[in-house]
Amino acid sequence: MTIKKPVKPAAKSAAPAAGGATIADRFKLDMPDPKAAKKSGGSAVSSTAANIAFGAGMLAIALAGFLAFIIYQHWEFLKNA
Repeated sequence: MTIKKPVKPAAKSAAPAAGGATIADRFKLDMPDPKAAKKSGGSAVSSTAANIAFGAGMLAIALAGFLAFIIYQHWEFLKNA
């Protein structure tokens, strides 16, 4: 005894969702007006902010170097103990 199942026709490809493009538009960055930047001085980042970021970066590099030195000294101590 066999059971005959109805055969469904092949599904057609679905069209993309109507609101698909609006989701991507939400995450776009607003581009500044290039003409307005030239009028106000032209810099996107203030020099004070850039100097603070540079100083913080140098401090982070110095701290990483100091910690690497401490870890190396501790490793040498453990090797000789």
